[in-house]
Amino acid sequence: FGTVSILSIPGLNTSLIKSVAEERDGEYENIVKISFFWSFLGIPILFAIGAYYYLTASHSLGIALILASIFFPFFYAPNTWYNFLQGKKRFDVLAKFGAMQAVLNTIATIIVIFFYRNSLIAITLTYLVSYTFFNVFYYFKSLKYIENSARDAESISYGFFLTKLSVISTISANLDKILIGIFLSPVALAIYSVGMLFTSQIQAISKSFLLVVSVKAIRQKILTKEAYLKIFALGALATIIFMFCLKFIIPFLFSNKYADSIFLSEISMIFFPFYVINLLYSNEYTFGARKSILLKNSIIFPIVQILLISLTLPTFGIKGMAFLFGFYNLLSLLTLFVLNHLEKKPTAMSVS
Repeated sequence: FGTVSILSIPGLNTSLIKSVAEERDGEYENIVKISFFWSFLGIPILFAIGAYYYLTASHSLGIALILASIFFPFFYAPNTWYNFLQGKKRFDVLAKFGAMQAVLNTIATIIVIFFYRNSLIAITLTYLVSYTFFNVFYYFKSLKYIENSARDAESISYGFFLTKLSVISTISANLDKILIGIFLSPVALAIYSVGMLFTSQIQAISKSFLLVVSVKAIRQKILTKEAYLKIFALGALATIIFMFCLKFIIPFLFSNKYADSIFLSEISMIFFPFYVINLLYSNEYTFGARKSILLKNSIIFPIVQILLISLTLPTFGIKGMAFLFGFYNLLSLLTLFVLNHLEKKPTAMSVS
């Protein structure tokens, strides 16, 4: 489901943040419409995959995927409200909407698992209905925050460009879990997934804040080398706090059966300061429309990522995958730095 999301043209979301932060709200509704209609391509793909599983392997999984195909256009396109409010810097509204969605989705999930714990179809349907409802509802609610009709002529084309760049990376980003499930075991996949879940959530929260900060900082040219060093130090402090909390959170939520997930999460969290720096640094290229470097990086980095997964998984198992999960942030940062150096167009980090 996540891999097929590429058909919703997710690059438009990043492009929208840039446009809205520059006070050009006129592209919002148009971007959602484009994403919605392109998402219809996901219906036959998910339906076909679901039919295959229904006929050859698992009726429940097949039906779950067929249901996912029906909800697909309504699941991804309207969730652009999140990016729109980021661009508007309406973090108060964003927090309120996000909290309500998280609480009610959690309650719905607990209820369905309590009554239908062995029904993948019931759990999947509840997940799809819940998230789709909130995405559609919040999209219409967010329309009242449109303050102008100014258009961004480059927004749509740049969104498609960013989506094309993300095709290989979307596949490679899901490859670790796919291969662990196939070549190791479902138990190993569960332990790995729980460990990476917390790292991913911390990164997602950080990304929401840093995306908007990036637009302002890049426009005002305040991302100096000294600023990056201070941000790295703050990231290191946050890492220590997060790693301390993990020792209590994971056993509390998942029991001691997932004790190994703590170590996996700690391995990946070591690289969190590099995640923050890499996000800001890569945004210098994304929001600066440095298409040449973005194109090269979109080809080179996923290929290296796939090679590292292929070499690491057989030898080091899920511990090696956890290390790679965090190490990719440093690797991506170095890749961009080298590509920028070769083009001899300095950014803040490369200026001495």
